[in-house]
Amino acid sequence: MAVERDHMLDTIRGGAILAVLVFHLRIATGVPALDRALRPIVDVGWVGVDLFFVLSGLLVGTMILAEADSPAGFSRSRFFARRALRLWPVLYLYLAAMMIAGGGAAWAMVSPVLLHVQNYATHGPSHLWSLAVEEHFYLVAALGLPWLLRRGAGRVAIVLVAVLIGCLVLRIAALAGGAPPTAVQWQTPYRIDAIAAGVLLAWGERYRPGHVARVLRHRRWCIAGAAAGFALLAYVDDVQWRYGAGLTIAWGASALLILGLRHRPRTSPFAGPVAALGWLGGISYSLYIWHASLAQVADALATAMGIDDPPVATAWRYAVATGGAAAISACIERPFMASRYRLANRSAPSDHGSAQHIAIANSYHR
Repeated sequence: MAVERDHMLDTIRGGAILAVLVFHLRIATGVPALDRALRPIVDVGWVGVDLFFVLSGLLVGTMILAEADSPAGFSRSRFFARRALRLWPVLYLYLAAMMIAGGGAAWAMVSPVLLHVQNYATHGPSHLWSLAVEEHFYLVAALGLPWLLRRGAGRVAIVLVAVLIGCLVLRIAALAGGAPPTAVQWQTPYRIDAIAAGVLLAWGERYRPGHVARVLRHRRWCIAGAAAGFALLAYVDDVQWRYGAGLTIAWGASALLILGLRHRPRTSPFAGPVAALGWLGGISYSLYIWHASLAQVADALATAMGIDDPPVATAWRYAVATGGAAAISACIERPFMASRYRLANRSAPSDHGSAQHIAIANSYHR
């Protein structure tokens, strides 16, 4: 039976990319007092990445578990083909632009991304570290989840909980041992817990729907818990705490937010902003890959045009980044996504095609 697409996930994704934009591109109002008041919100924008991680785990975990449970089973070749069509066109266009702009000198920055190890390099595009974590997750999930599931659904949950606990212990131990905070923030063994949390949500929805339904009856408490977690991260800036327990709080708050908003209708007093965030979520992948470079272009154009008023320059930066990403999404991302859907519909066996199609349709970001 077909299940209606959860459009609220696009809205959550839009909120996540907006948080990332605010963190990377900053906000300048020209009013010192207002800038100081906004600074905690701007500085905690990094949690947008954790929200993306949990969403990715939920969506990709739903897809893998549904296929692995079907009579036809899970096809790794089809899974990786869909991932390649989803991720590589926009990413490789970006890398090609880097090579054209930087020439041979750019190869040192591009090569780690081509090998998907940019989260272990210090000289690549810094914002792409999270993409490497997700790519590593896809590999491990595609190889490991179906194998675990054949040994019992309960074992999947046990392994996921072990990952959640193990990553926290690893981070605390690494920081206590003097590891650079950047390494703990970027490298896969320390960060895979946020994606595992999303897979655990997918597992709960599939194998413990009654438990999830009981949680969903308390949506307001979920949203309140998420807000409390994000607020705590905004006002506590100790590095050891932030990159240790703080990252656990980040994915926990993200999971609560998703639970609080999951399957909620967009009709509300905030329907306009919710729809706008949904649109932003639809271009979030292109925007994530390209926003830093597009912002540099915007700043260069602003200087050439004499735009120096802080709020105007800020609005211009966001407009160019968003508009450019929307154009890239329309010209590159969407056509390849259509190819991915055709691949799924052509190759998916009829006995599990509808479940697979639903999972793919919900998987805009990753």
